[in-house]
Amino acid sequence: MSWLVNAFCHGLGHQTWATSDLSRNIWWIGVFAFGEGWHNNHHAFQYSAQFGLEWWQLDMTWHVIRFLETIGMATDVKRPYQIDIQRKIAPSKA
Repeated sequence: MSWLVNAFCHGLGHQTWATSDLSRNIWWIGVFAFGEGWHNNHHAFQYSAQFGLEWWQLDMTWHVIRFLETIGMATDVKRPYQIDIQRKIAPSKA
C-alpha cells in the first residue's frame, strides 16, 4: 500500500487542495490503504490526523485515532482548522 500511495498519488487522481506539489487523492487507494489515498488532503494539512476530510472519504485510520482519543489514549489530536481549509481551496474548487 505504501508503494501504491507514493507511486500513484503523486500524479494521478484529483487535486482538491492548492499545494505546491503533485499530490493527488485517489478514492480506491483511500479505501484500501485505510485513508492514505487522500494524499492531497495529507499534503495540504500535514499536521492533521484526519486525511479523509469529506463525509464520503473513508479513513479507517482516523476512526481508530478518534476512538483512542475518546477513551483517553490519544491526546492533542490535530484536525484542519476552518481558516486553513479556506486558504487551501484549489482554484478549480472555489
